[in-house]
Amino acid sequence: MISILPPELIERTLSLSHPRGVAAFSQTCRRAYTLVYPSSDQYLWRTLFLGYPFDDPRLSTGSASSSSHSKVKVDWRAKLQRRVRAEQIARRDGDRREFVDVLLECIQEAAPYAPRESSHNISWVTNFLTVGESPWIEQSLRLKLFEPPCSDHLSSGAEQLRAHLALSLDHDAGSYPEKLKILRRMSRVYVYDLRNYTEETHWGPFNAAVDCVNWGHINAMVTVITMNLRDFGVHWPKEFRPQGTLHGLEACRAYSAPGTLNRSPLDWAGVEGRWMRVTSGWKSSFFNDEYQEASRLLRLNLWITSVESDPSVLETLPDPSRPPIMFGGTMRGFNSDELLNRTIRGTVQVMSDGNIRWSFVSMYNRHDQWSSEGVQIGGVCSAAGVVGAWSGARHDQGDPSGPFWLFKSDEVLKEDKRR
Repeated sequence: MISILPPELIERTLSLSHPRGVAAFSQTCRRAYTLVYPSSDQYLWRTLFLGYPFDDPRLSTGSASSSSHSKVKVDWRAKLQRRVRAEQIARRDGDRREFVDVLLECIQEAAPYAPRESSHNISWVTNFLTVGESPWIEQSLRLKLFEPPCSDHLSSGAEQLRAHLALSLDHDAGSYPEKLKILRRMSRVYVYDLRNYTEETHWGPFNAAVDCVNWGHINAMVTVITMNLRDFGVHWPKEFRPQGTLHGLEACRAYSAPGTLNRSPLDWAGVEGRWMRVTSGWKSSFFNDEYQEASRLLRLNLWITSVESDPSVLETLPDPSRPPIMFGGTMRGFNSDELLNRTIRGTVQVMSDGNIRWSFVSMYNRHDQWSSEGVQIGGVCSAAGVVGAWSGARHDQGDPSGPFWLFKSDEVLKEDKRR
């Protein structure tokens, strides 16, 4: 029967099937196999992939700009097969490293933010991180305690995934409240250990001697700030919290930060505008010699001062289409006794591993006071913002250090409009 049917009709029928059904069909005879696999035309697999549905990876900001997405070559069959295999691992266990790699790929290839349009990739990832029949994910992935810094591939990938989740799927820690307390304690120990901030790590969450992000360090910072804000409860309003702690992976989509859809063409990183910044650190008690952790909320106004344009410099960059941006700005606290703005200067640039690094210094009385090193969470201009470490600008021995979370906020934009 199959021999008399036109290949176009067979392909159309298969495009409406599940990939596992297509694989089973290919084993029925030689012609069926030839129709499914050897063909260089991946129309069938592209249709199956987009109809599953997944976001079109050619539109991802991580692979290419939208203006040139049609030139990006995608192995639709291999990509779809990996994701279907990941579904089996989620339900039955298997190669957990491959599973984490696939989830991270889906997050990185999520469709850029558009009003009232959700991401198929983000929905798929969230579904399999909360799948009820797969308890190993919650016990061994979302809340597993990895000793930082993470050296093996699975641990590093899992830490990166958890940094993007920001405990958004573990608000009450399910049946593991004690495990979450231990995770918080371990994160604090690592974040406030001054030995983790050296010239080799650029005084931030980076791997020594390697130009790449230490995701174990980033995740520890995310955990510390997220848990601190939960302690405040309703006394720290949601509009003043990082969007990553509220919306998880959805906040990681490119261009999801408020106002970035209307940014200047030169501002590829979404620098300009109003920001909020949460910082945490240890302070001494007034009544005794004990120390306690404190959190502060600051607001910033940033603007671009220059963009690198030297051709000899651009040709050496990991991504010449995203040259380093130099910016200036002001920062002040929300407390009534903090009336004066502090001056800020900094740089945003793409690292060799493709991540976006933010470096800036705040000044007091015309002298550098605090330096900050952070990493963009999620896609470029994401609502998840920037997570990193602050420390003394001179990096003298004994200078304090702690985590910060920098993000754009709708509430700030509303305040500006009222003015």
